[in-house]
Amino acid sequence: MSAQLTLLKALLMKRHQETHRAFCLEYDKAARSIDRSLVGSSPSREAFARWLKGHLKTKPHSDHCRVLERMFPGHTVAQLLAPYDPGIRDSGARSDAREAATNRREVLHLGAAMALGLPESIRRGPDLLEQALDSTTAGEGRLLYLEAESDRLGLTLESVLPTSLMVGALMHLSSVRELLAQRQPIETQRRLGRVGAKLSIVIGRILFTTDQFLMAHRWHIAAARAADEAGDSALGDLALVGSTFIPLYSADPRTALRMVTPRLEQAVGATPPMGWLWGIAAVAHASLGDRTAFERSIERSRTILDRCEPENLHAGVLSYELARQTFYEARGRADLGDVDGTGDATDRALALYDPTVTSDPALVRFAHASVLAKAGEVEEACRIATAACRDPHTLPISSVVVRAHDFDALLGRTGSATADWREALADLRLPDSAVLSPQRN
Repeated sequence: MSAQLTLLKALLMKRHQETHRAFCLEYDKAARSIDRSLVGSSPSREAFARWLKGHLKTKPHSDHCRVLERMFPGHTVAQLLAPYDPGIRDSGARSDAREAATNRREVLHLGAAMALGLPESIRRGPDLLEQALDSTTAGEGRLLYLEAESDRLGLTLESVLPTSLMVGALMHLSSVRELLAQRQPIETQRRLGRVGAKLSIVIGRILFTTDQFLMAHRWHIAAARAADEAGDSALGDLALVGSTFIPLYSADPRTALRMVTPRLEQAVGATPPMGWLWGIAAVAHASLGDRTAFERSIERSRTILDRCEPENLHAGVLSYELARQTFYEARGRADLGDVDGTGDATDRALALYDPTVTSDPALVRFAHASVLAKAGEVEEACRIATAACRDPHTLPISSVVVRAHDFDALLGRTGSATADWREALADLRLPDSAVLSPQRN
């Protein structure tokens, strides 16, 4: 393709609206939402061709600029009419997609995200979503597709390298924002809000797994806002779960408790996210050495799951299940120094997990190894921890790396029992997320 292809044409091709007639129909829809007098003011065929090729000497008429920016929220006219070369910009994304199964390093460096210019979408995404929600008919087929995709991403996030899903999540969220920017029927607006909340939760979790804590928190705030607009308290609770991960994995259990306690005190009914919040409270209490509060919270978490409909309980970041609840029990008992209780909970959790679809089994093993190390059983502890590190299904996400180093801190600096473990630990590294220009909290 010509190097003078514009971003406008690339976006229109994505929507299958690159013909003059198709463009004018969409132009009139956007114009009507601004000022009815602008309907019919679309550019001539010749002017449209110049826009697509970037052959412009001056900026389009101000009315054209207003409509173009309404048609493509988040893009300025200057960006839309600037040169764009998909052969260069997209080649990295295609290459990374082909190599995702065999080349971890390329995916972890977010090569696809950089090639598509997605870091800017990550930074501005929450604001753009909330602006669209403020401004206020998608077809049923498109709604069903977006709903299915958000559920799929939430379900598969923990079974693949999370960064490999960022491109898809942001692309679907872009579609949601565009639809929300148009006036929709109330029920359609709510369904789009729910999809936006789910996708924001997915993006927030991806950022969390690459140690982008501040940005992950911002996305979870946007998810909570979208859930509130949609009237979906369960999704709001899932957004809260995501936000509490940050203090929980930053050795700040008191902050985690301050975040979840008000919700737990006012909640009624049984939903998977409520069971998850009680599980988080249990882990936080155990970290503080409060055995009584831990027992009460972990039992409440299990009781809520028993009351939920089985079809609503599943793996992934959009629900909660018995396997994860049992993992939280194992971690809490490890923090409390209960060797036998941790071993029992570990066995039950590993029996429930499919080890090929999540890194939680590694976290369970690290909890077990930690309590054994504290009890002086260093050789067995290192054996368990080393196996967790070297399991091919263990993903190097933030929580796994943090727990591995927490375990390592319990060991002596030298010794034959730790040599193999230290070798395994040296190979376990967080994704290189510097491309996202992070700010750590």
